[in-house]
Amino acid sequence: MQDQELEQLVQDYQRLFHKVLRKCSIFPGQPDYEDHMQELRLLFFLKAQPYESRGLFEAENNVSYLYRFLLWSIIDKKRKIDPKDHETNDEEVLYLQQAESNYAEIDFLDEFLATYKQLQEKDQKKVMSLLENTDLSRQNRHRYRMRLRKLFKEKH
Repeated sequence: MQDQELEQLVQDYQRLFHKVLRKCSIFPGQPDYEDHMQELRLLFFLKAQPYESRGLFEAENNVSYLYRFLLWSIIDKKRKIDPKDHETNDEEVLYLQQAESNYAEIDFLDEFLATYKQLQEKDQKKVMSLLENTDLSRQNRHRYRMRLRKLFKEKH
């Protein structure tokens, strides 16, 4: 068969491909729908290519035979999917969790620095004395914390 005739044949059997995919619970909108559809088109194309004409192809391959052939090819493909392709490694998960926590910490520090820079100089000194854990009385630490909480709430 010529390429043009093969392309027309594939177009004419398009509904058959949809039926096969529906039977295999593969519906439009699913991520792998187009991949399976292309796989069916290719199998059909390769099956029809050796025949000299459309009439010979349809005489030797009735629709029910083609349906079963395509259906079993998709079923076999689904069976052969390696579950290891869909598993995630524990090391990968731990790495991603650590990276995510690092980003959260960086975001927090960026926000803290931005707020710190907006404070007056005397308030910056209070923050530094609290962070450095200098010898402050309990009463002064409480006052500094209350003052800074009030300032931080005003900023956010």
